[in-house]
Amino acid sequence: STGSGAGSVVVYLGPRDFWGNYRQRAQVTLPLEPQTLQVLPLPTEGRPADFNGAVGQFSMTVNVGPTNVATGDPITVKVQINGRGNLNGLMLPEQTAWRDFKVYPPTVNVETSDPLGLQGAKTFEQVITPESTDIKELPPLTFTCFDPETKLYRTLSHPAVKLIVRPGGSA
Repeated sequence: STGSGAGSVVVYLGPRDFWGNYRQRAQVTLPLEPQTLQVLPLPTEGRPADFNGAVGQFSMTVNVGPTNVATGDPITVKVQINGRGNLNGLMLPEQTAWRDFKVYPPTVNVETSDPLGLQGAKTFEQVITPESTDIKELPPLTFTCFDPETKLYRTLSHPAVKLIVRPGGSA
């Protein structure tokens, strides 16, 4: 667009040729109303250390299973972040308290419910394996976001999950 309140777009017309290209195109000038945007930086005061850029209004659900396993057996941790914000940009922060587990990269799925892709859910499904029979629980899981409506940082958390970890079979 230009600063004069007008912008142009290229419009492709007519049927496509053998290679899939349009045979005609035209440039059209459209009147546009100027828009004023105010972009504010995220506050540094009160920013939690594990904040990784998530901005929006979100809630979190967590499912963990199975919870009765042998060392080396897989446990699936499914985290779903629901709400309004940049779902594609959401990432789970590193769960530093999971140091007694082998952690595999998550599979990720985004389902949006609006044309702009800002409302919906992002699901992270992660496999972890306990490395010791000393493990009695999966530590709490946290996710921090900035809520633009309240202008505050929010840390969503899921409590620790009790685990039974038996010795693995001998090779």
